[in-house]
Amino acid sequence: MKPQVFGALAACAALTATLAAHQTPAPQTPAAKPPRPVVPLAATTLAADPSRYVGSPVSITAPVDGAIGDSAFSMKGVLVLAPILTAPVKPGAYVTVIGDVVRFDPAAIATRMKESMPVLPPDAAAKYQGRPAIIATSVINEAMTDLAKKPPPPMSPDELNLNKAMKEIGPGFTALRQALGGATPSMTDAATEATTLVNGFTQASAFWKVTPRPDAAKWTEDALHAAQQIAAAAGKKDEETLKTAVPALQATCASCHGKYRERLDDGSYRFNAAAK
Repeated sequence: MKPQVFGALAACAALTATLAAHQTPAPQTPAAKPPRPVVPLAATTLAADPSRYVGSPVSITAPVDGAIGDSAFSMKGVLVLAPILTAPVKPGAYVTVIGDVVRFDPAAIATRMKESMPVLPPDAAAKYQGRPAIIATSVINEAMTDLAKKPPPPMSPDELNLNKAMKEIGPGFTALRQALGGATPSMTDAATEATTLVNGFTQASAFWKVTPRPDAAKWTEDALHAAQQIAAAAGKKDEETLKTAVPALQATCASCHGKYRERLDDGSYRFNAAAK
């Protein structure tokens, strides 16, 4: 190789190495921290060694000592601060509290809880100053009701009609799949359940006429057409049509649910009015 060519190549390599050394590395996106595990704990253990658990989420089941203010109470000497209590806690009744352990400091807790900070009597605030407290996310009573969850607003008449239709459609679709999923599909049962779906989607379509959401109206129309197709195919024992129509119906329902169905704190579902 000619010396001048070799020199040019060496210079090029040196320049590349210099640029690489000075190149600013791409910023790394910090990995999301995994949620901290909830520590099952006895209230007496927390009261005895609070510093060990401050900042940690815990779960404590214990009897209630008594109510303190509007949405606060104590259990085994530990102060519990809930954003809301939809029913009073009774002294002596067992509850399960899930939440974060803090040292009680009214100013700091007020900053964290904002308007949901319970109002405590002055003597109680002084009594618990610096002592362990739990900012509760759940307060579950003996009836397994979470008293710290705000109940949803009542449904409108139109929402009630949609909810009624959905309660027919859900079990109807499950029964349809069961009728067709056995070793010997029952076309008679499939036709019956498909008719239930037709009635349900007909009712649901009325909701979208008074609650305009063009995409939801189209999905409901498609679902109604698929249910009618399934009913006809089951009546004719047309298994090939059913193999495509049933999954198509499921996919259509999933599209609408993904956007317009909202899961509430109590585990129930309803129309998500905020979705557009």
